Amino acid sequence: MLLLVGGVAWHASLRVGTGPASGDSIEGAVNSPAPDRDTIRVATFNIHGGKGPDDRRDLDRVADCLGGLDVVGLCEVHGSGVFAPENQAQLLAQRLDRAWLFAPASRRWYHSEFGNALLSDLPVRFWQRIPLEGWTKSGHRNVVLVTVECRDRPLHILIAHVTQHDSEERAHQLRAVTGLFLALEEPAVLLGDLNSPPSDPQIRQLTETPGVSDPVAQFIDPPQNDRVDWILVRGLRCRAAGVVDQDASDHPLFWAELELPR
Repeated sequence: MLLLVGGVAWHASLRVGTGPASGDSIEGAVNSPAPDRDTIRVATFNIHGGKGPDDRRDLDRVADCLGGLDVVGLCEVHGSGVFAPENQAQLLAQRLDRAWLFAPASRRWYHSEFGNALLSDLPVRFWQRIPLEGWTKSGHRNVVLVTVECRDRPLHILIAHVTQHDSEERAHQLRAVTGLFLALEEPAVLLGDLNSPPSDPQIRQLTETPGVSDPVAQFIDPPQNDRVDWILVRGLRCRAAGVVDQDASDHPLFWAELELPR
């Protein structure tokens, strides 16, 4: 009996990937931008499970960074567990009155443990969770493709989190994310923690691709030369961008204001 219990506990402790998934709706109601609005604000934020540099976990601090945003891609979001019946994407959406999607990349203890998330004020037509191939224990990552509706037109958004610890694995996942982004029909937006600075050869090649805009590099001064969080845009005009760093995470939040297609 003890061997059986030990085997079950060992099996439950293993971190495993979640695999693909898709759907045509997300949780919660959306509050679409007013018809006369001509811009939306998107953002990327690795929330580090809600833990700031002081090692204190506080989702209220995370929520305080998210005001005034229409679409947010979140990374390092924790799922529900034995002692946490609601995942962090759901809790943040409830605080901010947003629709939400949690896209776990890994499972442990028979619960969705860790992954990406979307908070949106725009109607979602379709979403797809796409695993990124990995071979290390920390390599369970995914990219989420979301198609939202802007003025009766589709806007394609990718939310990605690329692994950090193995350079070959990171480069492999980054190539997959880059290929997906460039293959999307315009307009398209890439949000995420790519664990790669502007000096990375793949990032440099991507940002120099004709038609790809980098709002953070375009509008934020001084240059964020050590950043690994990215907003990249195709087929949309960027009007503004900014950074929010309130010690809610070990990453800052980056946002961009984009002109809606007409």
